[in-house]
Amino acid sequence: MFSELTHLTALRCVEAAARHHSYSKAALELNVTQAAISQQIRLLEQNFGCKLFFRKGKSMQPTAQGEKLAMALNNGFGTITHGIRSIQSEPIPGCITVTTTQSFASMLLMPNLWKFSVDHPNIIVRVIVSTDVEDIKHGHVDIAIRYGQSTYPELEQTTLFSDETVVLCSPKLAQEFDFSSIENIKKCWLVNYTKNDYWANWFATAGLTHTDNHNQWLEVSNMDIALSAVMAGHGACLGSARQAKHFIDQGLLVAPFDIRAKPEIRYTCLHDPSSPRIQRILIFKNWLVSLIQNT
Repeated sequence: MFSELTHLTALRCVEAAARHHSYSKAALELNVTQAAISQQIRLLEQNFGCKLFFRKGKSMQPTAQGEKLAMALNNGFGTITHGIRSIQSEPIPGCITVTTTQSFASMLLMPNLWKFSVDHPNIIVRVIVSTDVEDIKHGHVDIAIRYGQSTYPELEQTTLFSDETVVLCSPKLAQEFDFSSIENIKKCWLVNYTKNDYWANWFATAGLTHTDNHNQWLEVSNMDIALSAVMAGHGACLGSARQAKHFIDQGLLVAPFDIRAKPEIRYTCLHDPSSPRIQRILIFKNWLVSLIQNT
């Protein structure tokens, strides 16, 4: 019975290599050498009588047979992992690792994280700032707070907030350009985001004509960099008033116009429901949801 599982080590190599499209990354995950991964897969190919991988550029791609096997292995290993974790749940005290974007960390998470520590002193939170989509099911990250509209079927996904964009600037700049008249926004330097023409949507929503870009003086990759510029008084940017509330409350920013435009800025919280640290993960997630709702 289950005679195929005599090749269990090699099957783990196949699943990891197919998921990463790389023998070297599979070797790092399984804590073996790349040569060992290659040898295990080669022996398995000989035993099964079919090719499982082929090289494409710098990556190793699964063949049709390899992809079919890898999908079955992923499902099977997931079921085994879930069963083991269900009887190995860790206690609430301990550490959780949270990853998020620079903008969310600096504007929402870090200014309020002390409140969580006061309420839950036995849970240590490790924060990692990254734009990568981490492998939560197989990696060391417990919670990912991510920007965008993507969905992740294998993970528990909770929408933290979805907020339309507003103009944000320093109080001094709003006074200097007399933003009591919305037309004066055309005279102001504008900070734009790479790959996202938010300003075109905002001007259209405001009923303003804006065809040239002589005043778009800076292009940045995220809101954190944009706000660093505008808080210093250098122009205006578009962002989430909810996300920037900490700076607005401190008097460092204002939202001078009551005009909101799409696309919405959406953040979601992701976690693995079968994680052995699920108790402390849910405590942190529920605290975060409550924080956002009351912000």
